[in-house]
Amino acid sequence: MYFSPIISYTALWLIGVCALCVLVVAAYYFFRVRTVITYRRRADNERPDKPDADYLPASVIIYSQGDAENLRELLEIVLNQDYPAAYEVIVVNEGEAGDVRDTVGMLRGRYSNLYLTFTPEGVVNLSRKKLALTLGLKAARYDVAVLTTSAAIISSPQWLRRMTRRFDVNSPVEVVLGVAVVDPEEDSHTGRRRRAFDFVVETVRWLGVAIAGKPFRGTEYNIAYRRSAFLRNKGFARSLNLHYGDDDIFISEIAKGSNTEVELSEDSIVRLRHGNHPRLFNERVLRRIFTERFIRRKPRVLQLLAGILQVVAILTGAAAAFIDWPNLQVAIIVSVILAAMIAMDIIIWRKAMKALKSRPLLLTIPWLVLTHPARRAMARLRSRLSKQKKYTWD
Repeated sequence: MYFSPIISYTALWLIGVCALCVLVVAAYYFFRVRTVITYRRRADNERPDKPDADYLPASVIIYSQGDAENLRELLEIVLNQDYPAAYEVIVVNEGEAGDVRDTVGMLRGRYSNLYLTFTPEGVVNLSRKKLALTLGLKAARYDVAVLTTSAAIISSPQWLRRMTRRFDVNSPVEVVLGVAVVDPEEDSHTGRRRRAFDFVVETVRWLGVAIAGKPFRGTEYNIAYRRSAFLRNKGFARSLNLHYGDDDIFISEIAKGSNTEVELSEDSIVRLRHGNHPRLFNERVLRRIFTERFIRRKPRVLQLLAGILQVVAILTGAAAAFIDWPNLQVAIIVSVILAAMIAMDIIIWRKAMKALKSRPLLLTIPWLVLTHPARRAMARLRSRLSKQKKYTWD
């Protein structure tokens, strides 16, 4: 082994490729991941700057699947929001459920702005969730509609104020994308670090481009849009043959950079109930991958490309060190480049996970970054082979 400033042309070329890959990844981190982190931090420092009189009346639509206990907990918070304008709460349950009727009935004695409706039994060849949301939106009295589900946990009495503050009488805003996070305490099963990381990566993927003015997706647990935009788009007409797509296919149809805002303040964030349980997590991933093919504005592949480029950086760096071995000069240069890449992974993703209230990972981050493209490819394969209900005739 020896040190020599003389490096072969092939090794030099491979070092250049290695360095270029790391620079491209750094650019992605700066313009996409860091954007989400900065936006989230800035949102916490903002205070609502509009007078109370300028808030518009709103309709909160809650989709429920018969989970009366969780629904009651959610309603207690939603019905006691610190909201300066009139608002109503419409619960749409999938099918009739006596316990849901009783829960809403007891609360309705105290809250006259609470309403309940059911989707009819025996509906076939139609997405029951889309039918439920359509019933809720058509029943709504106000143009601003805020949608969530009984699987969400809302902690702040300022949630509704934050989700609707972007809407105004003369404002072009028609869509507000909120965020849902997973409480680390909700997942204690094997693979929890992997699931936490993948959840944050997927969230950053659509949030980053939405902040950049190219929205293509939201989350069903925390989203707001104008009822008039829903009706103008003829609701979910273009995806009625699919069970899902209400928060990605539909949003890709109505959301544009000029009419969409992202809300990431602390008060606006909701938590998912058992959101990263292995079965629920896998179902959500497969569902998203399937509906993605129907999105009008295709999602960016930069995040997957970033993971692939890191693998390329390692392979080309190792090849350069091997070709010029035993010249330690090449090995040291490659080690410095790859060490910088690993440090960048840890710093940026740890900050992103903190911003989105996820599990605080550290040393496992570089491995999770490198293997993410492979996990995504396997998920695509599972989605194609899955027997999960996708079309309404399934």
